[in-house]
Amino acid sequence: MKNYFLVSFSFLCFLIQAQVIKTKPYWQQLKTDEYKGKQDDIYFLNDRVGWYCNGSGKIYRTVNGGTDWKLCFEQKGTFFRCIAFADSLVGFAGNIGTDYFPGVTDTVPLYKTTDGGNTWTAVSYKGPTVKGLCALDIYREPIINSGNLDKKIHVFAGGRVGSPAFIMTSHDNGNTFVSQDMNINCSYILDIKFFNLKEGIICAASNTELDKNHALIIMTNDGGKTWNKKYESKRPYEITWKCSFPSPKVGYVTVQSYDTVKTSSQRYVAKTTDGGNTWKEIPLVNDISVREFGIAFMDEKHGWVGAVPTGFETFDGGKTWGKSYMGPATNKIRIVTKPNGEKIAIAIGAIVSKNKDVISDGYDAIAAMRNAYAGGRWYKNFTFSQETRFFKNGKEEKMEVWHEASSSPGKLLIKFKTKDSKDGVLFANNMVYGFKENEKMVSKPKIHDLCLAAFDVYFLKPYETTHILDSLGYNLKLVREDIFEGRKVFVVGATKNDSTSNQVWIDAERFYMVRLVYKQGKGINDCIFTDYKSIENNWVATRVVFKQNGIVNMTEKYFDIKFPKELSKDLFDPEKFNEVKLE
Repeated sequence: MKNYFLVSFSFLCFLIQAQVIKTKPYWQQLKTDEYKGKQDDIYFLNDRVGWYCNGSGKIYRTVNGGTDWKLCFEQKGTFFRCIAFADSLVGFAGNIGTDYFPGVTDTVPLYKTTDGGNTWTAVSYKGPTVKGLCALDIYREPIINSGNLDKKIHVFAGGRVGSPAFIMTSHDNGNTFVSQDMNINCSYILDIKFFNLKEGIICAASNTELDKNHALIIMTNDGGKTWNKKYESKRPYEITWKCSFPSPKVGYVTVQSYDTVKTSSQRYVAKTTDGGNTWKEIPLVNDISVREFGIAFMDEKHGWVGAVPTGFETFDGGKTWGKSYMGPATNKIRIVTKPNGEKIAIAIGAIVSKNKDVISDGYDAIAAMRNAYAGGRWYKNFTFSQETRFFKNGKEEKMEVWHEASSSPGKLLIKFKTKDSKDGVLFANNMVYGFKENEKMVSKPKIHDLCLAAFDVYFLKPYETTHILDSLGYNLKLVREDIFEGRKVFVVGATKNDSTSNQVWIDAERFYMVRLVYKQGKGINDCIFTDYKSIENNWVATRVVFKQNGIVNMTEKYFDIKFPKELSKDLFDPEKFNEVKLE
């Protein structure tokens, strides 16, 4: 009986931790090495094993769906622009080549690995010299092998941006390659896609001079022997970039514009419904600051466009688009099918991110919070005054007016009573500083749980926030649904009826914090953010209730709320506390 109880209890704990909550789709930033600028390609063999590459000559591998990445190869002077794998061991990586990006000295266009990416060797090929590559595509031809269904690997590579235009092909599992000069057909090759051994398309550009360039799509029906123009934009400074075919008939291509004339601000996506034979331009957004990059569709209706300053998402085949925050300059979006048939999207650009629609733990919840206000949609700077009421044994003892300034992440200034008071508190540099007129400043290390979960979460990388929460004693493996003040919430860190463990309560629709419970010494602090209002399109909890060990000991009511674009650094300098005055 005792063993049975222990097993049952352990299983129950597992079920609690493994709870999966369905939510609206969000992009979860994956933990990867820092990289300045746009990274270009990512490839997943299945939902667990994948690789990505970048312009610093680095190739990374994951075996757990992107949770962790390991640098498996680095070669200075090489700009890895594209990557694809035939199986878990055999893969290919394309180099942009010399005379385009500074610091690139490698003239080898294509590399091959036979050990999963640990070592790479230059691919030899027959034909004209290829300057560089921008895209790789692998077509798996169904064949019968000794009475069993098998697949033969065909590799297609194309490049490059800035010209010249060449393709490389292999029809023997990547063992031998042949190159082909494509400059008679186009000037740039940005993407390549083969539907079978005969039919394929190339995303291209029409001219070597950018101001004369038109976006161009060419197609072959004879395995690449001949190519025909299927689409060409009428506007200068345009090229195509990446393509996505969610079905044999329906496909999408990003049309990239470099025109700086304000009257040329409309951005387009090209769409086909007949397998690439004809194309129609569909409007994406009228915004001259937008530049398109990658594109991918889950099905014929639901897909994304990567861009700067932010991406876009459609649920109706491109009729309407909304902003999507997979990260800036997303260059490639891969659709991966899990063993159960579920599809997931993984994107690479300035960051690497994965599209999700479930909250399965606290890490997911924090990622969803961050993504909900990505792209600068949460206020960085915040100033306000507040009526601060103190209670003892359920009765109000006194009321003071405090004046505060916050700058995320990690900075909060509090001036007691007057805006130029020499009494107050400052949180900065993971320290808390206490000030009282005519007395020496005191300080000690301190991370402000409330500031972290309510404000800093929108500015730190998700894994930075979760790392700090984990170090503060929040159990991020636990997440559950609940109702708080009539609204659905996610509770991270505690099971039902647990009122003492460290926990964060998050509004399930608006993704802001509504409650925070944390231990402080022998006491339990319970902070409730309530009376949320949209002020200048910013959500602000205008009233905060503080309880200690279940009894209200302080309330705050905010007024004179402002969102300055800039705040003086002096406000958060402990040495200048006595000098600064809040406006």
